Amino acid sequence: MKKSALPFVFACLLVPTVSAQTAVDFTHDGDVQLEFDTAQTDDEVALHRQLQDLRTALVARGYAGASVDTLEFRGDTLRIHLHVGELYEWAVLDGGNVPPEVLARVRYRAHLFQGRPLNPVQLSKLMDDVLDRMLSTGYPFATIRLDSLELRENKLSAALDLERNVFTVIDSLIIKGEFDTERQFLQSHLGLKPGMPYDETLLQKIPARIRELPFVEAIRPYEIGMREGKADVYLYLKKKKASHFDGILGVLPDEETGEVIITGDVTLNLMNALKRGETIALRVQRLETRTQELDVNFVYPFLFGSPLGVDLKMNLYRRDTLYTRTKFHAGLDYYFLGNDKVTLFVERSISSVISEEAFEQGLHANSESFLVGLGTSMRDLDYRFNPRRGYYVNATFATGRKTVDESPGVGQDGQIGVKTTDDLYNADVEAGKFFALGRRSTVLGRLKGGLYLSDQMFRNEAYRIGGLKSLRGFDEQSIFATRYLVGTIEYRFILEENSNFFVFFDQGYYEDRLKSGTTIDNPYGFGAGVNFETGPGVFSLSYALGKQFDNRISLKAGKIHFGFISFF
Repeated sequence: MKKSALPFVFACLLVPTVSAQTAVDFTHDGDVQLEFDTAQTDDEVALHRQLQDLRTALVARGYAGASVDTLEFRGDTLRIHLHVGELYEWAVLDGGNVPPEVLARVRYRAHLFQGRPLNPVQLSKLMDDVLDRMLSTGYPFATIRLDSLELRENKLSAALDLERNVFTVIDSLIIKGEFDTERQFLQSHLGLKPGMPYDETLLQKIPARIRELPFVEAIRPYEIGMREGKADVYLYLKKKKASHFDGILGVLPDEETGEVIITGDVTLNLMNALKRGETIALRVQRLETRTQELDVNFVYPFLFGSPLGVDLKMNLYRRDTLYTRTKFHAGLDYYFLGNDKVTLFVERSISSVISEEAFEQGLHANSESFLVGLGTSMRDLDYRFNPRRGYYVNATFATGRKTVDESPGVGQDGQIGVKTTDDLYNADVEAGKFFALGRRSTVLGRLKGGLYLSDQMFRNEAYRIGGLKSLRGFDEQSIFATRYLVGTIEYRFILEENSNFFVFFDQGYYEDRLKSGTTIDNPYGFGAGVNFETGPGVFSLSYALGKQFDNRISLKAGKIHFGFISFF
């Protein structure tokens, strides 16, 4: 086949000068249908490309001897004759000494190489797939060729011949530069452990896996050092500031008094403080004068070098003088490569009504629930804090039972309050994808929603949405919902690594199905903002307007949020 390509190559090198006025006489032999566009012969490059594409298509159809026989001027006419040649077919392509499990993995089927046209592209892909499999199972120096070739009446018989050569294992992970994290954590995160078979697939993912770690970065590409049967992986890393303190300050008018209300949301996130890739997070919110919330989260991955980790959370919430709610979450994580994981968890929630007035309204009740659930977290972003492309998904589903006490104590009729037990279902999802537009722009599409389902539902059990992290243009956690969905379209212009300008539109839908009645609405919010990095950290400023029910959009009711993130 290589010999038959020579006439074509020399012919293309000797293409005469043509122009739009040159007449072209194109002919070919063989019983095949070929399309030749004379409009694409007005220059040498277009003519060369078209002839090359024709021959490539013929070779793929089994005409391995296809070539340009004639390429010459006769007067004002360029005469081109393409020799198609004979059709070659497979008689048989035997798997040879390639292990059956490898042939199955690369989807080799004997009938695809019997009585079919000889297709070099198909054959090349098969052989490349076999070598790729060898690269992933400890044989980086494997070679493959065709053996026992026999050609009879244009039918080719052959067998695959695989030479595995030296079996190679990953021997050492050698780290150069500043890196103070436990080596065992890094090995587990990368999926590379001493003694495992050489795996080119895992090695190629090293740069992406390193980028997933916010507290370390690569200062140069990784390298592989080969010895007899052993491979050493060299990583060049340095520490990176990842722990951060951030705060959000909200300035908004009180719709009843007209006075300015200042709200706050402060988070302390410690990453890799224990040098084992763990996360310790503390968040405090002050939404109104007498409404506070506290979140504590502890995540510890790769326990004892295994793919298992723990995820512990606690949430304390107090709503004015109406009720308090305490939630405990304990999860067992199973990590895949990188930060992708699934979580099996249990969750207990206790809600206590404070005032008798809240009971009398019928909107609140003492309740206690216990849930068992399954969650997943996946992320593939080019940069965690200011991505331009990639996606993320966080989802959970849980089911369990809850006990409700609507009227504790002794009533006026002398009867003690009755407790009831109901089934409970809870689902939450947040998924987003960044679509890169050029080098400095991106569009974020995001969906965020939740479902709380039970026979009896009360205000102190519902979701609280609205604000900077859910539905912008509204007071923080001002909308109660038993189910909701918020879709977001956001355009970002990347100013610097941690700086951007953005405009957004949030469209929401929610239902508040309580024992006392149901509320349904489609609120939306829109606005713009900027995040800009300075020496101390990243400052953020945003302005948003929102519309709910039949209320008009009012500039006076706009929400202004100030934020600050300091990395250390």
